Amino acid sequence: MADKGEPSYADLVHEVLRAAEQPLTFQELFDQVNQRRPVTTKNPKATIRHALTEARQLVSLGDGRYGYLPHLLQGSLLRLPLTAKKPANQPLIYPDEVRDALWPGRFEAQKRRIDRPVRMRLRTGDEVVLSLEFFGNGIWGSSMPEGLRRYLVDNRAGPGDSLLIRVVDGEAGHCEAWFEPRFKQDRAAVAERNRELADATYELVRVSRAGESATWDLVVLLLGRGLYRSDVAPDSLNAVLSADSRFVDAGLHMWMLAENVTPDVQAFIRQRQQVERELRQPEMAAELEQATSPLGRRYAMERTLADVGAILAEQEFESVDEINAFLQDMLAKGSPPHRMADTPLEQAQDLMYDAWDAASSRQRVRLARKALEISPDCADAYVLLAEETARSPREAADLYARGVAAGERALGKKAFKEAAGHFWGVIETRPYMRARLGLAQALWAMDQRQAAIEHLQDMLRLNPNDNQGLRYLLLSWLFDIRDDAEIKKLLALYPDDAAASWLYGRALHAFRTEGDTRRARKLRAEAEAENPHVPAYLAGRKRLPRTLPETVGFGDASEAIVCAAEQMAAWRETAGAIAWLEQRPG
Repeated sequence: MADKGEPSYADLVHEVLRAAEQPLTFQELFDQVNQRRPVTTKNPKATIRHALTEARQLVSLGDGRYGYLPHLLQGSLLRLPLTAKKPANQPLIYPDEVRDALWPGRFEAQKRRIDRPVRMRLRTGDEVVLSLEFFGNGIWGSSMPEGLRRYLVDNRAGPGDSLLIRVVDGEAGHCEAWFEPRFKQDRAAVAERNRELADATYELVRVSRAGESATWDLVVLLLGRGLYRSDVAPDSLNAVLSADSRFVDAGLHMWMLAENVTPDVQAFIRQRQQVERELRQPEMAAELEQATSPLGRRYAMERTLADVGAILAEQEFESVDEINAFLQDMLAKGSPPHRMADTPLEQAQDLMYDAWDAASSRQRVRLARKALEISPDCADAYVLLAEETARSPREAADLYARGVAAGERALGKKAFKEAAGHFWGVIETRPYMRARLGLAQALWAMDQRQAAIEHLQDMLRLNPNDNQGLRYLLLSWLFDIRDDAEIKKLLALYPDDAAASWLYGRALHAFRTEGDTRRARKLRAEAEAENPHVPAYLAGRKRLPRTLPETVGFGDASEAIVCAAEQMAAWRETAGAIAWLEQRPG
């Protein structure tokens, strides 16, 4: 037992392998640990062997040597399949091997956790930043960063294409990535790599005493043993094993060898798979449907993300098996348990999630006021009070401003420096961002237009990924004050945005500043190609509904309605713009 303040043997094993320039044999590892602190237990070597099992980052290479996973990752080539119709408009969803290669210590104990953002350099030379996010149902990924979105748009990415990722520095989180279109993929070479991966996995499962192995355990061993260091990226491990008759999906991310599946085992697997299917119905959708108010539906996912992040951060796992058991149990329950709120602010925020979910305005207001009694730094409480109780823009602005101040106190100055550039990816920033957006809108309503615009511009600086869609509101405001110079700057920040508001905004700006030029006509044609419904609403041939649609698609009437509502005044106030928009080529 280590004295207070003295590193444990598990810590020392971790330090030795991390400091080593190359993998070590067990004896080399034991000797170096013993030099740092004599192993005085009853069975010293058994103590060190046990310590090796307590860190997911420490990998047996199968030849008597052990290595530190972040070091072993260098040169690994991973395939991130793109499956959505428009992958540039969707978050990135990671297979297990991509997640563990980019965040190799995410599920370690807190003191050994590697939870930094990943810096990805694209073939264009641009660099984007990725933060790991939990999307529910055991799914991990990242919001789509703007630079990568532009890169995928430029390459016309579609379903069946891939993003190939090469690990450059596993510990620092540096990688490079490039686009591979499906028609250029060497399927024969990929099939050969898949066979190599399946053969290596077969040996791992065959020697496993448990008889079945979890995907995440297999991935760590395969990554550590160099199975992904190649010039050809294989398909995802789950896809490879699913296509190989030697393996049976045993449910809950577990794999068994077909040769070991007896009729009794098969019956057990069928039962477990059925339970998995029932428990893994999209619980997020069920949770959202059960919410009794639109506000509750809006924040149910965020609450779940906060719960998962807090629960993982609080764990001090003793072994890899314990980590696996924890994750399996959380998955099997369909959704993670609510986190234990320790601080007054966490308790107040929990109360606010209940408030958003409440059926009546009176109940929501009561809970918000109670949250402020618990913590005056609860920005979301001021947001709700502004939405529910303010009788004028001035009253709303006062409440939102108090929410902004509360958010600043809660986050501290350090967060505004460290999280700038991916602000929304930090869950704790979101109440502040909601309050600041509300303040900007209230100031606009009070005719304090420049102050309102400056708020949105600074929020885009903090979070250029623009998860809140601020750029569309800012664009309409800049049109309203006829600030063409700032419009040009804003449009340049998101050159590949394919939303109707953006495309028609680009066309209008070109017409206002250039007239009926070839470039302006080209931008008009691009806008109409993406959404041909907009001109009818702008020209008045179709009437806008009294209320805007709750959900907005791409290229459909719902998107056209929102676009026209935002830009109607700007188009009509620009001399000749509507007539120009109605012109047909020719």
